[in-house]
Amino acid sequence: MSGAVKLLDRVLFAAIALLLAAMVVDVTIQVFFRYVIQNPPTWTEELARYIFAWEIFLAMGLAFGRGSHILVDALLAALHGVARRGLVIAADLVNLAFMLVLLWQGVNMMVLTSDTTSTAMGLNMGVVYASLPAGAAVSCLYIILRLIAGFRGSEIESQTLLMD
Repeated sequence: MSGAVKLLDRVLFAAIALLLAAMVVDVTIQVFFRYVIQNPPTWTEELARYIFAWEIFLAMGLAFGRGSHILVDALLAALHGVARRGLVIAADLVNLAFMLVLLWQGVNMMVLTSDTTSTAMGLNMGVVYASLPAGAAVSCLYIILRLIAGFRGSEIESQTLLMD
């Protein structure tokens, strides 16, 4: 399963990097047309917002996979052995419950907005709102993998791309 996790890390990282590159190109076009041509296209600002939403939610999932979300670890550092593992598992269960709520509500939002289109681009808004359940689903997958490893008494490899 470690190979599959590394592959998922690489795919997510590549997708986020491509989205970032697309947003840089989009914003560059916006700035050029605004200040040089003095007639900015209306779609560039909207596209930047939608790309940013996808970046944020996919990066949320990747951050769960790498264990790189911000945390206060004073209690975690004070605990050892079974107590420490129990605290990590409890925190993962709370995170999983929250991500499942985000997934469920994200799907509801996606369905509710699937018959509307964006103003400037005419893009189906369901595609934009799909970023929330996509990121929540990836987060759930990583949390479940970490929980399985925690119940087995080991720790899932985090920061797999950084270790290569």
